[in-house]
Amino acid sequence: MFRRLETGLPIDPKFPSDLKELGYFVNENDEIRNIENPKAYFQYFLTKNDRINNLHREAMNGAIRNIVAERLKNLGLDIIRLPLEVKATEPNIPIFISKEIKSKKRILVIFYDEQQDIGIFSHRILLGKGGINQGSAVNLVKYVQSMCSSSSINNDDSIGIIIANTGQLRWWRRGKKAVSQMSWYALPSKSLVDSPYEFDPEKNTVPGNRNLAEHVEYIFNHVITSHTNPDSKLDIIGVSGGAVEVSVFLNIDENWQKWKSRLSAFASIASYYSPKEITTKEFKNWTIVVGIFNTILILYIYIFIKRGRAYLISPEPCETFLAGPDGSEDISPRGLPTFSLGEPFYNENLLPLGFKTVIDWFEEVAREPSYVNPSFFRKDDLEKDEVTNNISTPYNKS
Repeated sequence: MFRRLETGLPIDPKFPSDLKELGYFVNENDEIRNIENPKAYFQYFLTKNDRINNLHREAMNGAIRNIVAERLKNLGLDIIRLPLEVKATEPNIPIFISKEIKSKKRILVIFYDEQQDIGIFSHRILLGKGGINQGSAVNLVKYVQSMCSSSSINNDDSIGIIIANTGQLRWWRRGKKAVSQMSWYALPSKSLVDSPYEFDPEKNTVPGNRNLAEHVEYIFNHVITSHTNPDSKLDIIGVSGGAVEVSVFLNIDENWQKWKSRLSAFASIASYYSPKEITTKEFKNWTIVVGIFNTILILYIYIFIKRGRAYLISPEPCETFLAGPDGSEDISPRGLPTFSLGEPFYNENLLPLGFKTVIDWFEEVAREPSYVNPSFFRKDDLEKDEVTNNISTPYNKS
């Protein structure tokens, strides 16, 4: 009988997290291209072995993370670690936060997709057409800072920014850093054929931030509470799971009572949260009846309807109104007026392609203290109603 020793197993390959060493460069359009073939983008399929391909991709992602982090720091964002006051070598989750944020009158808080690294919006854009700034938080931060009357990011009238880390919630003990689920499966292994590290819900997570729900709660009740002016107003962007957990967090009576006075506007992007999940008494005190869906009377959060908007993938042009809070024949209820951001296919592309629309709307809300969403109607819906009414009306022969 024969057995294969560990020393005889194929070695787990190592790739450098450096663009040049990986054979790539950043061209004049801020796009990552192949050095040998400048017309070619990143190539994932190096071999037929998925492990090798994933390790190569993780090295590329690591290089991109470093570039994005450096650019965000140059824009005046610092990294702080959660829990607050924790050492860098202890289990922690890094987030980005503006310098001098305590003096800001307005704060933009971004809770992104739970699949992405901090500051990363879309690898499809980062590694393809569009480039690094567009596929990350860099262009969004630049646009927000450009809206201030002064060029100084330390001006009190500028908008403070907090970028939560909704994706890197796993703690790699040997490497002493937070990683995403995708990065977890690409951690160094003894051999090419070894199984991934077993995930321990206690040892491989960070206290107070063990999952997305805890992280959202920590950002609100610890980071925002301790690092911002209590009179500042909050503009919230939630994407996918981030949007869902913000909605769940605010559906708790205690949380809603604490934060409702500070909420200015909420953009819910690619969310799957249903308004039927609103159950708390405090929410009901702030709701209005807007419709009936499947014979169930739905109550919607007052401020969400008045100062909230949902954005979904759609072939319609950017800013096109898609449906009201109670949905339509093709769109399920989101509890908010629902719009297109001009992206027909991928949720991860919504914010990097449509952030100007969202930020411009936040500005519109901020300029008018008594702002409420206007009434929206789709012409085709009105035409459908007219046709339906004509069909249901009996034909009079006389």
